[in-house]
Amino acid sequence: MFGRATGLRNWLLTLMIGIVAADVSAAEKPESGVGVALGKAVLTGHMTTAELSFRHSRWELGATLLGYGSTDEGEQERLGYGVSVTRLLHPDWHLWKGTIYGRLGVAYIDSSPLVGHFNFRTGMGIEFEHFSLEYLHYSSAGLTPLNTGIDVIQFRVPF
Repeated sequence: MFGRATGLRNWLLTLMIGIVAADVSAAEKPESGVGVALGKAVLTGHMTTAELSFRHSRWELGATLLGYGSTDEGEQERLGYGVSVTRLLHPDWHLWKGTIYGRLGVAYIDSSPLVGHFNFRTGMGIEFEHFSLEYLHYSSAGLTPLNTGIDVIQFRVPF
């Protein structure tokens, strides 16, 4: 399982670098608003997530709740809380009538057996007219001993 997860993360990192490079020439997306997301941890755990976020132009402030569940490093025995600030990347790529986007930022996670308190948050998704699907990853990038990472698939709805 570890080898497959690492290979997937490396592939997604390569794609994310492409999104960042393409974002440099993309037009500004001036949208602002509130979003709600529900998700499920994958690869390193089996817990649910919920997120409330505020987006202004290309920046997003998110508040995340990590639910109970099992992880590769033990049980998530209490609710975990997190906050993040991310830069949204819109390279103007389209797939299946949706627009591909990415995100890079920092996050604070209150309690998780998978990561320390201070982390990086990366993600990529596809945004449709009324919802989006996103893969996201929290990790300290090896800066702390606790660095298994949290991988989540989210269903997001903007308001």
